[in-house]
Amino acid sequence: MIYTNFRIRLLFGFIVLFTAGFSLITNEQTTIAGTEDPDTPHKFNPSPDLKRFLGITRVSGYSEQPRDNYYITSGDKLHIKTEVDRTPWSNFLLSPRYHWWQSFDGETWFVVEKGINGKSSLNFVPTRTGRAYYQLDTSYVIPYTTVAGSTFYSKVATVDVSPQPVAAKRMEINTRDNYLFNIDSNITRNTTFAYSISDPLNATESPQWNIDKKDLATVDEDGHVFANTKGNSGIAKITGTIYNKDNTKVSASKEIIVGNGLLNQSVPEGKKTYFEIQGSNDDEREDTVGDVVVNWYEQIGSQQKKLVKTQTNPTDKAFYETPRVHPKDNGKKYYAEIIAKQGKNSSNVLLGPATLKVLPPNDPRLEVSTTLINKTSSQNNTDTQLNDVINDDELNYDIDLYNNSKRDIHNSYITLPLHLDTQIENIKIDGIEIANSDYSLTTNEKNQLLNIKLGDFDNSHKEKKVFISTTVKNINKRESFDSRVDFFGLDPDSDEYTSQGKDLNINYINNKLNFSLKSLNFEPITIFDQNTLKHRLPEENDPNEMISIDDQRRDRKHIALYLTQNTSFINGTTELPVDLRYYEGDSFKSLYNTVLVHETTPGEIFKSIKWHKNQGPLLHVNKGNLMEGKYSAALTWQFSDSIHNQ
Repeated sequence: MIYTNFRIRLLFGFIVLFTAGFSLITNEQTTIAGTEDPDTPHKFNPSPDLKRFLGITRVSGYSEQPRDNYYITSGDKLHIKTEVDRTPWSNFLLSPRYHWWQSFDGETWFVVEKGINGKSSLNFVPTRTGRAYYQLDTSYVIPYTTVAGSTFYSKVATVDVSPQPVAAKRMEINTRDNYLFNIDSNITRNTTFAYSISDPLNATESPQWNIDKKDLATVDEDGHVFANTKGNSGIAKITGTIYNKDNTKVSASKEIIVGNGLLNQSVPEGKKTYFEIQGSNDDEREDTVGDVVVNWYEQIGSQQKKLVKTQTNPTDKAFYETPRVHPKDNGKKYYAEIIAKQGKNSSNVLLGPATLKVLPPNDPRLEVSTTLINKTSSQNNTDTQLNDVINDDELNYDIDLYNNSKRDIHNSYITLPLHLDTQIENIKIDGIEIANSDYSLTTNEKNQLLNIKLGDFDNSHKEKKVFISTTVKNINKRESFDSRVDFFGLDPDSDEYTSQGKDLNINYINNKLNFSLKSLNFEPITIFDQNTLKHRLPEENDPNEMISIDDQRRDRKHIALYLTQNTSFINGTTELPVDLRYYEGDSFKSLYNTVLVHETTPGEIFKSIKWHKNQGPLLHVNKGNLMEGKYSAALTWQFSDSIHNQ
């Protein structure tokens, strides 16, 4: 339990000034997010974009939006295509209802006439030239009722109808997705849309679509591409052709890959390789989209599949890295099982197989593999990044050096930057602790540089393992430290040879909760102010923080902040008829009683404190004589990690 006592001085005249400032040291970050509305006229704010992760739709939304602009010739049909993609766990008993809206000035909107409304696509011949705007709302309802589920608002299509056609001189083809799955599953992506960009942009003709390998995929008149679900894999070329009304034509093509989610890999003997789930380059992981588990399996011949790795909620790409391969590994097959969960619902799909081919060894560089380990705390860490590292943590470096070369390397050594005050406990090579003479430390104002002698790498000593044990010291603030293992040696021709490991990152914290309170300034008080409430000045309200907190605790236990007014505002023997109140919602509590300002649950970061204008500490002027003078009162700010009786 921690108390901070101080006195607040109030100078009564034309304003009341409330100031305080302090810093507390004990045992955790603040996330700020914003949104931005588009400038295009709209009937409804467009719904958030669809979200996918590893090819799975995790947040429902439009998979095909209206284009930003459509250019057509008067008398031609306008065709706007849309499609909503819903999560595998959506209620498919609900049916979609479509309502198209139209505006000619961007301000007044009305429903498109009934005869051409009610479908996901808009198809009709405009009766007037000029510009118009169209927006679709798609709602999901129980058939024959008015009971509605989700509603999705599309982006706005701007349509320009011109009296004369504009010919396309060039065109470019793109697709929403470059990889489609050939698997019959409700959670993998096996459709996409092709679309064209014309030069000039206001060309009035739409493309006609074709695809070269119909055993891999098909394409319809809207550019909607459908991959086969029979397991056929390969590269398909989509071609769009625009036939201008002046009898000229232009065309362009784009290739897409159709596959089972994994690619075959070829790798020289002695090297590692990656199997990575395809089709997720543009996917986005969000904390709100549920849980994803990826199980990786290895299969030798016709033997049973063997689980080799599990990834839970991967934050970036999902992959499996093999150990260094040998000739006996040739022909192994690999699979990835994706299990997607959201609430009580779950779905899964098996991707693959992908085949490993082992090539003869070549003469590449020496490979450096480094693994960082925090023996004291393992939370939120990876092999190359340690987070929430504090004083006295034991950090170990496991370094594997493998000479994947037929040529010897002589007089070799490695270097490793360390935090300035890191303490080395011991260093081992192949399990044997080395003497102090076999390593050295040099120091500059930023860090230490560790140099370890390794000797020779030849055919009888192709691999060496280095173990470094360290202890963290003198971390006083939040900081991030980057490093890397660098290898140096001489080849048989006495030319210098170098190789680098992966980038390493250690994020240090001081394991304390630091905070400071800004000055509070209230509206001016005059002699006529009685039974009135004085607010803080505008710059002291939300979004500005009044108590700035940097919570760097690693073990984030429950903690609460309380505020108490201990004495009245006094000037000599004169008492000022005011009191401080703490407002929360529509009610307030007198600060003569201990008031809870904020508390956290275990594991939660204690965030900075800010109040809206009518919330938090406010000054109430009571009835009585308002005598000019300097007044002071004692307040107590109290941080407590125990239950407090108010």
